Amino acid sequence: MIQPAIVRDVRVDDDLITFVLTDGRVVSAPTAWSRRLSTATPAERDHFEIEPEGLIVEWPDLDEHIGVWTLLGVSEEEAMTAAGLKVLQPADR
Repeated sequence: MIQPAIVRDVRVDDDLITFVLTDGRVVSAPTAWSRRLSTATPAERDHFEIEPEGLIVEWPDLDEHIGVWTLLGVSEEEAMTAAGLKVLQPADR
C-alpha cells in the first residue's frame, strides 16, 4: 500500500525551507525562494499552519503559502494523488 506524502513538520532558517513528509522524506528549497520568509523574523517563520490535507503550509502573519509540490518539483495534481486525494477534473468543478 502506498503511504500518503504529506507535510508532517516544517523548519525555516536563513538558508532553507524544509518540509518533513509523513513518508520519511525531507525536502528543502532555498529560503531565498520566498521574499516573505527570507525577510521574516524567527518567530514569524515558526508560526506556520499545515492545512488539513497536509499539502500546503501557511504562514498567516506573512500571508505566505507554499505547496509541497513546489518543493517536490511535481504538479499539484501529482501531489494530491500521492496524498490519496481525488483530483477534480474540469467537468467535476
